Amino acid sequence: MATTYEFYRAQRSALLDRKVTAMSKFNPSMLVPAVVAGTQSAARSAKDVALANINKMREQFAAGEAAEGKVNFRAIEGGRTAFTIRVSNTALVLERTKVQDTDVDVKEMTVPTANFTDALSYYADRIQAGEYDAQLTALTERKEARTDKLRKTRADKKATEPKK
Repeated sequence: MATTYEFYRAQRSALLDRKVTAMSKFNPSMLVPAVVAGTQSAARSAKDVALANINKMREQFAAGEAAEGKVNFRAIEGGRTAFTIRVSNTALVLERTKVQDTDVDVKEMTVPTANFTDALSYYADRIQAGEYDAQLTALTERKEARTDKLRKTRADKKATEPKK
């Protein structure tokens, strides 16, 4: 089953593939919803965001030095690549391990550079399977709380400002 993000990407791709020249006569088929055209953000779940970020990392890795945007992976010594998977500027806890009888949340993992895309696929499959749903739900709740707070603050500020 395709996610909302994948659906919109497919719709956007199909609609934008239509050839439209500057001299074309208007046709209603030229109308493209802003969400599909990519000029406006569709409401995406945290899972969709995490999977989109993984796909972006794959694209950036393939682009090499020409990669655009914030890169969430880096080459380290020994031919390895370190990476995090981020949602709303917060790194997901990818694994939990014990270090000297203490549970440790691991947010950054390393993998041999040759296996980097396979590692991303591994985590994408785990996210798709729901193994990180508890974290993603918590991140969604934090984001919604922050959004509500910002809306309230703006509304309060607008209410106290004198009208011009």
